[in-house]
This record gives sequence, structure tokens and C-alpha cells, in this order.
Amino acid sequence: MNKIAFVAAVAAALAATAGVASAQTAPAPAAPAAPSLGAVIAATPGLSITGYVAGSYTYFDTSSTLLRAYDVKPNGFSANQASATVSYLPESGFGGAVSLIAGNDAKVLNGNDSTFYLNNAYVQYATGGLTVMGGKFSSLAGFESTNPMNDTTVSRGILFWNMEPGALTGLRASYAVSPALTVIGGVNNGWGYSGSEPNGLGKTIELGLTGNPNSMFSYTADYYRGQSPWFGSSANNGVLQLLDLVGTFNVNSALTLGANVDLLSKDNSTLANGSIGTAKANGLALYASYALTDQFSLAARGEYVDDKDGLVSSGNSSTGTANKLKALTLAVNYTPMKNVKLSAEVRQDKSDNAIFTKKDGSATTKQNSVELMAVYSF
Repeated sequence: MNKIAFVAAVAAALAATAGVASAQTAPAPAAPAAPSLGAVIAATPGLSITGYVAGSYTYFDTSSTLLRAYDVKPNGFSANQASATVSYLPESGFGGAVSLIAGNDAKVLNGNDSTFYLNNAYVQYATGGLTVMGGKFSSLAGFESTNPMNDTTVSRGILFWNMEPGALTGLRASYAVSPALTVIGGVNNGWGYSGSEPNGLGKTIELGLTGNPNSMFSYTADYYRGQSPWFGSSANNGVLQLLDLVGTFNVNSALTLGANVDLLSKDNSTLANGSIGTAKANGLALYASYALTDQFSLAARGEYVDDKDGLVSSGNSSTGTANKLKALTLAVNYTPMKNVKLSAEVRQDKSDNAIFTKKDGSATTKQNSVELMAVYSF
């Protein structure tokens, strides 16, 4: 072997030895990083984790806050809601959702001092056009929502809080015939009962139709019927019925109009003429929202309730006094970014009867308020 070949062989051997040593002493490759929550959600169709935080300031010219949902402070700030929803609702197969609300609004929804409220908790099964769900879920009724990000005003309307059910516990089945028609039917414990209905009352039935015939119009029509102590004296467990109609019309990209009609009745109630029969109340709410820019929008809501026998005005006390209620709400909304909404509104409630209370303790037929709200969603 000549010198050049010998030197080349030695160099090759040394390089190989160094390579082996380097491979033996090199650190093991790092374990792959765990996927982020966002990546898991993106890779799992039907999985969603959302929520929001909302706070407000309210001022009333009365000491009362009658007919209001969550506006319980005549003059003060409120940590309304901190809400989170986890849902897995695939297009086919089993799924479920849980939604929790914490804050002052939870006290109102619970009817006590508990600051936590289970808004939704249900299991569902979907196959083809059929969806079946069981547990606690939102009712079909109404134009407005408990979630303030979905509403164009700060306060909730008279119909939303005083004439319509909120969350229901039971079973519901829906079948999508087409995008223009979904048929819904169910049975539940009744209005406001997260557990068994009190006093062994009969169940409440739920029937509904909903759909989007085109990109401009959507509708919901629903009907509830069942025994309930709600509306009028708690000793009256008569049959409570509600026919609720909602329509939304997207005139163009800036203007949206809406309407909500409620026909409410309760058997075995004291009527305005003093007899016992079926007490009735009819309500109408009209909505309009207009986007001035991508960030600023205006909204208005007008309501009228013909409370023929005092079902709505009396709350859960004795009926028998006819009344008419009117409310006008004007609001402005500012969204500096897509997950932040700042809102301000003025509202006046009017009643034929003096059901409101002034700050000096005297009765009045008017109630005026100014409200501010900030909402952050994720």
C-alpha cells in the first residue's frame, strides 16, 4: 500500500470512529410537544369551548326594577355573568354540552343567593336529520338570549323575562325536513324547574317549527302546555299555555328587523271581572338594528303587552287586575374588536296602573333607566 492510500485509509477510519462516538454521546431527540388546546379543537369536528364575561352599570329613576330580568340594582355596578360552555356536538353520533354561569345574574336565575347556575347540561344523539337530546337545555321561545353577546340591547325585554320559559329539563327531538323546516317535539318538567316539578304536577309538552327559507328570513313557532304554579297565586296549579312566534328579516347587510308575539294563558285564575276562568295576556315586541359601520350599530326595541287579567303585571301574586304595559328601548353598540362589545341604552317602561315605585315611596306609572355594559367573549 503506497503512502497516499495508507493515509486515506487512516483518515477514513478516524472519521468513522468519530461518527460512532458522536452518535453514542449525542442527546436523545426531544419528545414532540403536546398539541395546543386550539389544535385539539380544530382537529375535532363538533368540539367547542366558548365563553364570555359581562359587567354593567344601571341607574333607575325609581326604587323598583319591575319587569326586568337581571337589572336588579336601581343604582349600581354589577358583575353580571362569567360563563363557559364546553360542547361536543358532532353531525352524527353522540355528543353533549355543559354551560355554567357565575355572577349576579346566576342569583336571579336561581332565585336565591347562589352565584353559580347550570344553564345547560344535556346529552344528544344525531343521525341524518334526526336529533334527540335529554337533560337541561334552553327553551325555543323568544327573540332574545341570556348571552349578552347575542342581544342588541343591554336589558332584556318584558316578553323574554315575564312571558317566556328559560331553561327546561326533559327530552326533545327534532327532525330537519329541509333548511326551511325543522319539526320539534318534547316533554319537560315545566318552566323554571331544574329538577322534578313540584306537587306532582303533570309534565309540560313542547311543540315547535323552525327554519330558514332563504338568507333573508328565519322563523320559529313554538307551543308549550302544562300544569304550573307560575303566574298568579302559587296555589293555582292550572294549565299554563304559551304560543310563541318569532321572525327575523335581514333587509340588507346593515339592517335587521325582528318580531316576537306571545299569547299566554293560565286556567283556574281570577279574571278582571272577578270570576274564575282562563286568564290571558298577549305580547308583541318589535326589534330593529342598523350597522352604521363595522364597529358602531344602533338598536331599538318596542314592546306592548295587553295584560287582560294581570298575569304579567302581578308576577306570582293574585291575578284579576287588567293592565297594559309598554316599553321603548334605544341602544348603541360599539365593537372595537370582534370579541369585545360596549353598549349603552336608555329605556322607559309605562303601565296603565301605578305598579312602579318612586324613590320617595309613592306609586307611579313610569320607570326610566340608563344602562351601560361591557362584554368580552372567547
